[in-house]
Amino acid sequence: MSTDWKTDFKTAVKQEEWYLRRVYPNANDIPSCTNHLDTYFACNTIRNLVKSMYRYGHLREDCSEKWAEYKFCLSLKWMGVNERRDAWIRRKAIWWAKRRLGKSSEDVWQVRDEPLQNFPRPLDPTEYLRERPHEFM
Repeated sequence: MSTDWKTDFKTAVKQEEWYLRRVYPNANDIPSCTNHLDTYFACNTIRNLVKSMYRYGHLREDCSEKWAEYKFCLSLKWMGVNERRDAWIRRKAIWWAKRRLGKSSEDVWQVRDEPLQNFPRPLDPTEYLRERPHEFM
């Protein structure tokens, strides 16, 4: 991954906060503690455990992050509505910034400034019809 376009952590957190404030404009838009608890319980269902066994051959799902989100939500209960939203947005922005700047499956790709020359070759509809006239009858 080239470092010329990669931003630093503080900048990434600010960008994520800016975005999250627009996605969650009101305090009522952030998930409730009940939502976090439901997500935690859903993580521990037989369905997710079986899916993990099928996909990876072992129990891969770690629900501790979802439990931590629920506990964090409970810790915000004493705050005012807007303070709670700000704290939640800050935490999510840090999480997204770490994810964005960390390793990813996309790291194997090189970023191109320009598309490859003549790739893909533009299709000519008349040529396609001449080769396969029986498909359209």
